[in-house]
Amino acid sequence: MPDVKQRMLDIVNSVPDDYFDGLKPTEMVFKLMFEYIDRYGDDETTIIPGTNKHLNRETIKEMFENKNLN
Repeated sequence: MPDVKQRMLDIVNSVPDDYFDGLKPTEMVFKLMFEYIDRYGDDETTIIPGTNKHLNRETIKEMFENKNLN
């Protein structure tokens, strides 16, 4: 977990100041998750609770489009 935390901090510190401008908090999270996957690859260890799906670009898109995963 410390690696993930440091990677997220590195990403936030490396993006332009206006990277999140105009985005809702949920949109910011998804954009940050995309950036993480683009830099470090799919997270094959994380299974989305209540599903059998791994956290990757496709599942993030589905989550963003649905926003109401149960």
